[in-house]
Amino acid sequence: GRRYGRGGGRWRNDDRGRNNYYGEQNISASSGQSTPLAELVNKVRSSYEASQAKLSMNDAKTAKGCKRRHIALLFLTIDDLPHEHVWKEWLKSSSSTDTDEATTKTSPEEDNTTSPSNETPMVSVLCHAKFPDRIKSEWLRQRHLLQQQSQSTSDNRGQKQDTDDDNSLPRFHSHRPEWGSVEITRAMIDLMEEALRIGGSTDESANSAKYLSTPGDELLNNNGSTEETKSTGQDCGQDIPPVDRFIFVSESCLPVATLEEVEMALFGPKNASDSSASLYDKSWVNARSSPNNGYSRQLQWDAIRSDNIPQHYIWKADQWLVLTRHDAEAVASLPSQYLNGRQLWPAFRKCRASDEIYFPTVLSTLGIISRQDGEAQVDDFSKGESCAGQIRRRRITYCDWSQSAKNPASFTSQDWKDVVAKARREGCLFARKFVLFSSLRNEAKKNPETVSNDGVISVDDWTTVVVKKLAG
Repeated sequence: GRRYGRGGGRWRNDDRGRNNYYGEQNISASSGQSTPLAELVNKVRSSYEASQAKLSMNDAKTAKGCKRRHIALLFLTIDDLPHEHVWKEWLKSSSSTDTDEATTKTSPEEDNTTSPSNETPMVSVLCHAKFPDRIKSEWLRQRHLLQQQSQSTSDNRGQKQDTDDDNSLPRFHSHRPEWGSVEITRAMIDLMEEALRIGGSTDESANSAKYLSTPGDELLNNNGSTEETKSTGQDCGQDIPPVDRFIFVSESCLPVATLEEVEMALFGPKNASDSSASLYDKSWVNARSSPNNGYSRQLQWDAIRSDNIPQHYIWKADQWLVLTRHDAEAVASLPSQYLNGRQLWPAFRKCRASDEIYFPTVLSTLGIISRQDGEAQVDDFSKGESCAGQIRRRRITYCDWSQSAKNPASFTSQDWKDVVAKARREGCLFARKFVLFSSLRNEAKKNPETVSNDGVISVDDWTTVVVKKLAG
């Protein structure tokens, strides 16, 4: 299979400079890299489309129906997840909403409930925290990215030496990003690349069982035996199926739909025809091809040098997007396949909030995101999900930007019911920004006498509004 950059368990300490290998020198012309980056970027789309034309559909058709659906939640946090208890409940919510009945309704001709196509989706959870050492939850610590273990080297006498002290101890990997810095983008890239390694029977994927989080699948965390694998119905030639959907979420996100609903929205019915399934097999990217304000023009578009990335390739989208495996692989392979091994992220160093720009811009260079015929720009006035190429132009995570262009509104348990209603009306699957009541400024606090548990949404709050209300 493909290899993507430095995945989880493969990074070095940033403070030693080893993880900044590409750096700024990767952008400017250097020895062996005399071709300007923009020249390479201009050739990406034609090269990518040519490679796609050569791909055979045989593997995809053979795999259909044999593979269990797999979702990866890619968490960007400061440290712990304040609503970890809600996320754990969400992981159970596919079965808690009468999955057997739902399966019968969507696939009446299929009675084999042990078939992977009839199983609830597998979910893996991966985390990159700004301060991983502060994480108290063992559940989240287990799912955090790790640094690369040091390789032993030989000295002049042929004796093996370890390049780092205590190299046998796993260490957390973190770029320790500041607000708006390119390090957030790098963390997102690292999470995506690590999730791409999950699945299959390689040595790399053997360590990815630690990320499995759906009930029953966590058994594989302990190097699940053959019997355990069989009991979960994973009998298609590999213990863990590769990830199909990559969803970026933050510590302030919460699901406003059950896992069953999320599966339906992202994949469609399990018995769908190839033509129907293709309508769902698209990334959700709420993209636009022009700045939405002067701040965006000056600190995002104009901050990217045109001799690195020509302006017409630059797009912007919500940071919290979902990628299909096809698109995630294309993004991950960009440096090695089309840029002569040169990374693109350093071109965004001076760009504020590059996490909103990097992924849609890369998808644009590949031609996956594009203006359609007759569209001068894709912006707030553009209509429909298909106006930006091969993606669904819609947001997956609800945010309220009406109060400020810099930060979305913050919510607590007091707002939970209303936020869920607004998010679901818009077709969103998640919502943010849910924070502790004590973290709000005094002028933002509403009815403090009615707040309990510092404004944290409880499992009962979540199930009452999302699960029980649906069942009722």
